[in-house]
Amino acid sequence: MHERSRHALHAALVAGLALGAAARPASAQALAPRTPPVDVAAPKRPATGPTLDAASVAVRPAESKELQLNAAAAPRRAGYGQPVALMVVGGAALLTGLIIGGDPGTVIAVGGALVGLYGLYEFLQ
Repeated sequence: MHERSRHALHAALVAGLALGAAARPASAQALAPRTPPVDVAAPKRPATGPTLDAASVAVRPAESKELQLNAAAAPRRAGYGQPVALMVVGGAALLTGLIIGGDPGTVIAVGGALVGLYGLYEFLQ
């Protein structure tokens, strides 16, 4: 390792530690727990008389009136599809073949180019 590289590495480590130490108190203050607002209003009482809900002393989850959809009813997000996948795989094979070099790399690069072009052809149709 060159002397300059060693000094640059040490300087970068010192700068990173100094920035990390300076940012730590600010992040600790930002994560301080906050007291939730308390609703002190009296609960609404039914005008008809006592109920089982009013007689209960247990902690109950808040009731939600929202409609909940099951997973089958939720709309599915459409994927990119097979043509885009072919273009991506073809591009990756092309780059891999160029990196390998030589005759095997040329074969992989040409095959990747063909797969990518076929994916582009399917995508444009």
